[in-house]
Amino acid sequence: MPTLRDFAPGTQLVVCGFATDLAPDVRGHLSAWGLTPGTPILLLAQYPVTRITVEHTELALEDVTARAVLVEEPSRT
Repeated sequence: MPTLRDFAPGTQLVVCGFATDLAPDVRGHLSAWGLTPGTPILLLAQYPVTRITVEHTELALEDVTARAVLVEEPSRT
């Protein structure tokens, strides 16, 4: 499944889940910040860190964390 690092800035995405090797404490922080399955996000930048918008909050994620957030593009049905 693709991760945040697989898309270009400006892409609208939906969170699908997290990689199985993501530490439980990091998973908890991401969930507390609103990154839960089904949540729409906007990818703002990839460098120097991955920046996303979740609802009205902008988050900056380290590369290892961005690679653990599983996402997909929203369906256009």
